[in-house]
Amino acid sequence: MKPCALVIEPELSGYRWHYVQWTIEALVEAGYECILWTAPRYRDHPLLLGYEVSRSAVKIASDDWAGDRGHVFPRAVLTAVKASFGPHAAFASVYRRVIRSEPVDLVVVPSGDSILNAAGLLGSPFGVTRWICIVTGQTFHLRDMKVAAPRRPLKELIQKRLFYNALRRGNLSAVLTIDPTLSVWHANSPLAAGCPPLHYLAGPFPDAEYVERREARARLGIGDEHCILVYGAISDGKGIKELLHACMRRREHPRIVVAGEQSEDVRAFIASIGGGLFSPMTVFDQFISPEMEADLFCACDVVWVGYKGHYGMSSVLAQACRYWKTVIATQSGLIGWFAEREGFGPLLPDLSAASINAAIDEALELSGSARAASQSESDELLARDTVHHFKKIVRTALTSS
Repeated sequence: MKPCALVIEPELSGYRWHYVQWTIEALVEAGYECILWTAPRYRDHPLLLGYEVSRSAVKIASDDWAGDRGHVFPRAVLTAVKASFGPHAAFASVYRRVIRSEPVDLVVVPSGDSILNAAGLLGSPFGVTRWICIVTGQTFHLRDMKVAAPRRPLKELIQKRLFYNALRRGNLSAVLTIDPTLSVWHANSPLAAGCPPLHYLAGPFPDAEYVERREARARLGIGDEHCILVYGAISDGKGIKELLHACMRRREHPRIVVAGEQSEDVRAFIASIGGGLFSPMTVFDQFISPEMEADLFCACDVVWVGYKGHYGMSSVLAQACRYWKTVIATQSGLIGWFAEREGFGPLLPDLSAASINAAIDEALELSGSARAASQSESDELLARDTVHHFKKIVRTALTSS
C-alpha cells in the first residue's frame, strides 16, 4: 500500500497553484498517493479539474474553511488572535477531518508561513504525523544578510524564537525556503543545532517554450507600442495604483498590461480610471494558463515588480529573468537584493510618481537587446528556478530526518 500525503493549501491564487502542482508531482513521483485540500471557492480551478479528470493518484478534499466560526471575543482581540493563530487551528481542523476517513503518513503545507510561527508556540497542528512546509515570508534575518528591510528588533527577536521553537518542537521533518539568504543564515546560526534541515528551494517558473514577440502580441491583442507587464495575483501590494497614477502624469506612456486575478479594490480602481482617462491599458482579470503566461512575458518590454511592503522573493522576478526582461523593482527586500545584485533594471527608492517615471524611462532604454546581452553567469541563482530542480529538492526533503 502506498503512503499517503495530505497537501493543505487554502489559496490557489497567483503562483500558489503552481507550487501545489509541482509539490504533488514530486510526491507522486516519490511513490505517494495524495489528498489535496483547498478552499471551496477553488473547486472549479483548472488544477483541480485536471486532477478529477485524469490523475487518480490525487484526491480532492474541499469543504468549509474552519477556524472563523463560533468566536465571541471583542473584534480587536479576535482580529489579532485570528491573524496569529487562526490558520493553525484551521489547519488542525482540516487534518482531523481528513484522518477520520483516510490514513495520512505525511502532511505538506506549501504556504507554511501562516502556521509556522504559531507552531513554535502551540506545537504541530498535525499531531504526531510528520510534516514539511515551504516558507516564503520570513524576515527576521534579512538585515543580518544585508537585505534592505525595516528595523524591528522586538518583532525580529520574537519571530526568530518562534521559528526555531517550531523547528525543534513542531514535529517537522524539513523546512524549504525560496529565500537563499535564509538558508545561508540558518547554516551559520548556532540556533540551528538539533533542528531539522532547511533546504533552499528556488521558486521555479513553468516549463514553456519561448514565443516570438510579434506572435505573442498578436494573440494578446497588443500592438507595437512599448508595454509594461504587471503579473500575478493583482492586489494593492503590487504597487499597481502607484504605477498607474505615475503614468497619468506622462505625456505619453507605455501600455500597461495587467494580467492575473484582481482583488476587489484593485478591480474597482482600474474600472474608475478606464476608458478615456487611461486608454493604453490591457487587462486580463482571469486565471492565466501557462501558455498565456509565456505569451505575456514574451510580449512585454519591461516587468513591474515595484511592490510595497513586500520583503520576500518573487516568482515574477524569476520569470522576468528567464525571459531576459528588464524589471522595475522595489529597492527593498529580496526583490531589490536580487535585482541590484544581478543588474536586472532600475530600482525604486520609493513609489512616488517622479521615481516611477524616471525608472520607466531607464527601463525602456535598457529593454530588449541590452538586457539579453547582459545575461551571463551572474544569473546563477535564478537559473536554478526550474520545475525539475524544485521537485528534486522536495524529494530530498521527503527523506530528511
